Amino acid sequence: MAEQNVITLMLDDLAQQQPIRTALSIGLNLTNDLSDLNIQFSHFNASVFLNLPFQQRYDLAVVRLNDLELQQFNPQQKTQLIVKLRDLWAKRIVVCAEVQDEKLMRALGFQQLFDYQLIEQQSVWLFNILDYKQVPDWLNAKYWANPENWNKYRW
Repeated sequence: MAEQNVITLMLDDLAQQQPIRTALSIGLNLTNDLSDLNIQFSHFNASVFLNLPFQQRYDLAVVRLNDLELQQFNPQQKTQLIVKLRDLWAKRIVVCAEVQDEKLMRALGFQQLFDYQLIEQQSVWLFNILDYKQVPDWLNAKYWANPENWNKYRW
């Protein structure tokens, strides 16, 4: 119950940053709880989702890795599910994961938003395709051609 309240508040904040029109959830059915946010939610069963062909890209995906069905997945299946969501299905992904999934989440490029380990031994992770990688300072047109050095140095 506390988890749904946390997710509801987080979705409110994410919607203020960037509009959310479509969303999907796996392991946590949010369609009834968030009907007032004007978000078109789709709920999928995890094993069914892994076999679905790509249909559309969603603005947001919410996954609860400690769902009864997902607890029976091996680490490779969990990784496959999250990577499929990250690469094809969603621009932003919110994952509620247990403490032992921390290495997996970091390896897949997720940022830890917060953890509430004292209550339920879980952490909340976010992947946003728009800011998952910080652009290095040197990666711009100023440093590539160096026309001011063309007749000064021999490369």
